Amino acid sequence: MFLGPSTGKSVHPGGNVRRSVFLVLLTLQISPFTSLALPKRLVLGLDGVAYRDMKALQAGVTYTNNWGRQLHRQAFTLAEGYFPVSRLVSTFPSTSDVAWTDIFGDRPLPGYQRTYFSVAANSQIVINGITTTMEHESQMHWEMENNLMRTMGYVYPVHTFEYEMHETIRNFWNDTDNDGSYYVYVRATDDAQHLDRDIFAMLSRLDGQLQAMRARYQKHEGRDLQILLLSDHGHNHADSFKRVEIRPFLEKAGYRIAESIENPKDVVLPTTGIEDWVEIHNAPAATETLVPLLTHLEGADLVTGRDPDQPNRFLVMNAKGERADIDWNPTNDTYRYSTETGDPLGYRPVIEALAQKKLFGADGFATADDWMAATMTNRYPLALERIVRGHTRVTLNPATILISLDNGYAHSGWLMQRGADLSTFSSTHGALDNLNSDGIVLSNFGPTRDTSSHRVAGQFDDFSGLRNFRAEDNGAEWITKNGQALTRIAHEPFDRDYTLLPKDGVFLRVWSPQLTHLDLNTPVMATLEKVKHFSDPQSQSWTPRPKVVLGRHLTFNHPISFPDQCAYERIYALPPDLILKPQTEYRISGWIRAQGKSVSLFEFNFYTDSQGQPAAY
Repeated sequence: MFLGPSTGKSVHPGGNVRRSVFLVLLTLQISPFTSLALPKRLVLGLDGVAYRDMKALQAGVTYTNNWGRQLHRQAFTLAEGYFPVSRLVSTFPSTSDVAWTDIFGDRPLPGYQRTYFSVAANSQIVINGITTTMEHESQMHWEMENNLMRTMGYVYPVHTFEYEMHETIRNFWNDTDNDGSYYVYVRATDDAQHLDRDIFAMLSRLDGQLQAMRARYQKHEGRDLQILLLSDHGHNHADSFKRVEIRPFLEKAGYRIAESIENPKDVVLPTTGIEDWVEIHNAPAATETLVPLLTHLEGADLVTGRDPDQPNRFLVMNAKGERADIDWNPTNDTYRYSTETGDPLGYRPVIEALAQKKLFGADGFATADDWMAATMTNRYPLALERIVRGHTRVTLNPATILISLDNGYAHSGWLMQRGADLSTFSSTHGALDNLNSDGIVLSNFGPTRDTSSHRVAGQFDDFSGLRNFRAEDNGAEWITKNGQALTRIAHEPFDRDYTLLPKDGVFLRVWSPQLTHLDLNTPVMATLEKVKHFSDPQSQSWTPRPKVVLGRHLTFNHPISFPDQCAYERIYALPPDLILKPQTEYRISGWIRAQGKSVSLFEFNFYTDSQGQPAAY
């Protein structure tokens, strides 16, 4: 069945609302630039723009929108100086946070989503997706930080997109001390497609805005502005979804949906938004039983899992019960695909092609790059490495089982589904197939080539010049040496210096421009407090705002020394006498004394592991 691109109509609110929205969006006027040099390159991270949509738009596309109006659009053409768009194959699951993190080579996030299961804490942890900012977002020179405006993206995505582009352009002209790249993250291109808006119209509008920018830039700088467009995944453009009933399915089979794993039949199902994939965390020994069971779940396309007895072997099954094993050699990043019954990925022709080219070793393994070249245009592109990385590297708490859903199905919480039923919710993403996975790489300064989320940086100097937010903002986090080792691209000195940390232990990483001019041993004071949750006696499903119980005070004044010490950053070992209650939520707040007053540096919540140590992730 052909699934066409999202070409829906925009919501048209009442006149007063419309005027209010545009007053908010267009209050600030573009400031005139100065005589100083502007960035030579604008890098736009457009969330969720699909390769097939951009390819169609470059060629010229005629379509009928939801108003019944026939339209023809063409943008980002050769005549404008753009090269042909290339594929950027996403992670699996093909979701924003893990994909952008992979694209920029940052340390993997704690979970695939901002609601995730922490193995160390043995608990599902919920983080607000609107009010929080991930590392890849903080590295942008501009991204929408305002919580109200982020929320508006789910109501008026087209208006929000106009606001994002207005602010991008305004802030770009004001950045006159950056002669490298200017990085921007645009959210509303994804929001709009979820809500069935016309992505072709939005991209055509963007093309016109960029053309005007280039003309102005040429006049001022005497050269063309380099434009690089990236996206993190595709969109399936399904007309409608049926919700997968995974909870009753598992409960009927005798499993308990829980927030921690205490028994062999406990499973944790972190869920955020409306997705066409599912993550399951279970006791490893249950994986061999659960994977074939889940192939009978209505809506399941593929079910993948990690072999609990052979950590470098992964199994994949489809809804027909066909099964294959994926073996991985992490030393040289090679893969072997062995079918047991049937061919769940449809890779037998790929195997024959690789064999004819003599690209298999004597052990039946081929390199990741050879598999990529052979499967780039497959229904499941780069499936072997993406399944393996999905279960090992794209998050610090990988799921034991991942389900890729058929494009007519989606996974969501009950409340989110009710909201979708009341709106024009349409397209989504997350699955392993090409509709969900194929994002874009497009430039006007050089040809690009088909690539993947963890390879694309190699085409662009590892995305040098990302904003060093730790030199400009206040913050802190718990880190471990093993977690830092998964950082692929060294954007900061500590991304290399972490190797000097002791192998075991958890460390407190603190950053602030306030530290830059202070002595290295200036004390950082902190308060540790236990967070207690009290349930409503009338309803166990409702939990009020956590109550913070007064705790103990700590002083950090002897940071670990590194050869390439950053003035704005400190790394501290935990006090040896620090004893916390295991698997409990705490809050830590930190400050310094500067110029006779207390200056707040950070505050965040965390959980402890089974030993009472802070769980870094």
